Amino acid sequence: MANAQELAARLLQARREHTLLDPGSLTACMPANADEAYVVQQLVLDQMGGCAGYKVGAGSPTAAPQCASLPATRVFGATTGIRRGDYARIGLELEIAFSFADDVDHRLSEQADEVIDAIDTMSVVAEIVDSRYEGWPNVDPLLQLADAQNNGALVIGDTLPYDRAFDFSAPRVSFSCGNHEIFQGVARHPAGDPRRLIAWLVARTLETGHSIPARTVLTTGSYTPFYIATEPGVVRGVIEGFGKIEFEIR
Repeated sequence: MANAQELAARLLQARREHTLLDPGSLTACMPANADEAYVVQQLVLDQMGGCAGYKVGAGSPTAAPQCASLPATRVFGATTGIRRGDYARIGLELEIAFSFADDVDHRLSEQADEVIDAIDTMSVVAEIVDSRYEGWPNVDPLLQLADAQNNGALVIGDTLPYDRAFDFSAPRVSFSCGNHEIFQGVARHPAGDPRRLIAWLVARTLETGHSIPARTVLTTGSYTPFYIATEPGVVRGVIEGFGKIEFEIR
């Protein structure tokens, strides 16, 4: 626990001072496994207003997912916009997030189909990808997991009632920052149908004896290539047949 507390303290300091940590200086507090990395996540969250969301992702339709809790102070609506000075870098990814109308606890079955049927809303979101480490992305995966899996913020756009008939695996999307077109066309989600990640997250949460409060935002990985914004500008994303997001980087 002492090692987890030390790493959490270093990550909090980096967040507050907008500085970067040298991974080589963290050998003594390196998480030994994913469980220890999740403990670090929780220690950081406790100092940042608690949890308002989760990010969950997987590199392929069969890969094991990983998740990260998102600090309440870093989940907000698109009208808030982004201040460049609040982040070491501003990486952009276009995603779909989900939420439940009721608390997710032991009353909800762990069966994937029943979990997916219980989804209440879906939102167009943009993840701001940031890291508290120098040399990222060439950083030990456990250090990245401890650092909220490189989350900087989650920006929420249009939110609609859940449509189970929507093509979540391959929607047509467009995504741009200022005058730069990041992506336009049919997007393939790396995890296949991202709703499987929601089912996994619920099962993991219930197995550990925890719950997910109603309206917690659950985002599921990017449909678009990763792009780092280096200048002020307006970010625009559209998921056809669903909705859009638009916010300013200033």
